[in-house]
Amino acid sequence: MNETIVGVLGGMGPESTAELLVRITRCTPAAVEQDNLRVICDSNPKIPNRTEALLSGETGPVIEALAQTGLNLERAGAEIIGIPCNTAHAFLTDVRTAVGVPVVDMIGETANRALEVFGEGTTVGLLATDGTLRSRLYHEALESVGLVAMSPSGPGIQYAIMDALDSVKLHGPTDDAYGALGAGVRDLDSNGATAIIAACTEVSLVFERHPPDLRWLDPLQILAEALVREAIGSSGGQNDP
Repeated sequence: MNETIVGVLGGMGPESTAELLVRITRCTPAAVEQDNLRVICDSNPKIPNRTEALLSGETGPVIEALAQTGLNLERAGAEIIGIPCNTAHAFLTDVRTAVGVPVVDMIGETANRALEVFGEGTTVGLLATDGTLRSRLYHEALESVGLVAMSPSGPGIQYAIMDALDSVKLHGPTDDAYGALGAGVRDLDSNGATAIIAACTEVSLVFERHPPDLRWLDPLQILAEALVREAIGSSGGQNDP
């Protein structure tokens, strides 16, 4: 079977990167160990904070670090790259410009899946970083396919969500983090959202263990499926990378 070597531009945060590697393995149709894909991972937690860069406008160091890490993967042999960080997709164009291999658009893949699963006109709540919300990555992607994107209703709710996401990066998916994210889900539900996107990979880690009551999509899982689809040459997916 002619396979493409997968590169993972990770470290944002490290645990969600490790989880993507697990998901890729689980998604791969392997009868024996050797049927699994070759994956090259650069888990680089030294990449500067993406949200801080977007809020301050000081994006240069982030772009440089993402581009260099992508180039490292390409030089190591990666033929397609995935980035398991939603906020980093604000710099997707910069990474694509820097490297000479395809980079999967996790946001676009998720928007197309949301239309397929939730249906046109659905109001979809977002649990995301301040940077992802400020850059309107999901708002624009969802609206482009006929869905309605909703952010948490107030700064207090979003502050608690951000605190939970930072905690997950350091301590893993704790019960306290689930409590804060659950409050976010209830806020979105009370304001009319009928579905949720776990629009930060740390949310994915929490919801894998404690799924919300509303319908939800996991971009980390969707990215894993897209990378496997492209690597094995399947034509069953929604987006080109």
